[in-house]
Amino acid sequence: MERIAFLMTIKEGCEDEYIRRHQAVWPELQREMARAGIHEMSIYMHGRQLFLYMEVKDYAESGRILSESPESRRWEEYMGEIMETAAGDDYGPADAYPDGLPEVFHWKASSIES
Repeated sequence: MERIAFLMTIKEGCEDEYIRRHQAVWPELQREMARAGIHEMSIYMHGRQLFLYMEVKDYAESGRILSESPESRRWEEYMGEIMETAAGDDYGPADAYPDGLPEVFHWKASSIES
């Protein structure tokens, strides 16, 4: 299982709309994400900055599957009007799953001996 994290940015003034859309993520998109091997996903928001974390079977394969999915492409186009890349560039379906941030530390309580 891979742990992946990356940053994104919401366009100025679109913060509430971003939250609203994510309170109603389409069921067909959720099915496609599961089919693509994504087991968990969390998005954290700090101002306009977003931090996405996911656990996925194979990130590269997941991105390939979702890039070919009509439901996923439709969602990314829908979100593109209110999003920017982390660098502030235009966001589009091809930007949906960028290279992840390097993991520098991971800890689990189960790794401690009793």
